[in-house]
Amino acid sequence: MHEHRRKRLLALIADRYNGDRRQICDASGMSESRLAQLLSSSYRHGQGFGEKAARALEDRLHLAPLYFDQFAVSEMATPYVVRQTPKTDAEDTLSVRQVVLALTAGSARTSMQEIAPALCLWKFPKSWLKAHGLHADKLFAVAVTGAGMAPRLHDGDVVVVNSSDTALQDGAVYLVNYRGEAIIKRLALDLGRWFMTSDNNAGKRYPRLEFEQPDCILLGRVIVLASERI
Repeated sequence: MHEHRRKRLLALIADRYNGDRRQICDASGMSESRLAQLLSSSYRHGQGFGEKAARALEDRLHLAPLYFDQFAVSEMATPYVVRQTPKTDAEDTLSVRQVVLALTAGSARTSMQEIAPALCLWKFPKSWLKAHGLHADKLFAVAVTGAGMAPRLHDGDVVVVNSSDTALQDGAVYLVNYRGEAIIKRLALDLGRWFMTSDNNAGKRYPRLEFEQPDCILLGRVIVLASERI
């Protein structure tokens, strides 16, 4: 898991910070020497990127919970998860369904239909949900469509949405009912006004849009990602 976290961190530096380690240090308030420790395969015999360090860095960078663990990434990761994760009784887990949404412009009401087969079977330990203040009945999974949030979210990826978290937060990623269409955008606060932004750098194709009701209604915050791309 330590090696996996190092690879995830290196990919994050390359994607979001143009490969510049100083930029991620500035963003996280972390020293360059501390970053070197996290990325070192020899520091503490390769065990230097532990649970506490991963969760703290995710919080500082406003990343999704368990971003560096990415426990449900792809089929290729499954054998690793099975070998490294203790078995959990079915009674100790809660399931989250993947759905398609039917939305109406200007309305917070949503109609959900479960789909199968899905990319992932989402089962979360009750202890993990409790630790993060989450409730399974408020979570649902949806597929990502389009390239607006690339390179972090790709078309066909699946994300879990926390429908109970609809408080505006600068830099967080949300599922939004935009004029009757479900879109995933990052919110940005600019001079007292809220905007929906895309991670894709092709600005002309994905311009930022002002977040205004009733055209824009938050359906929940994106908290977990499953992807076939690493």
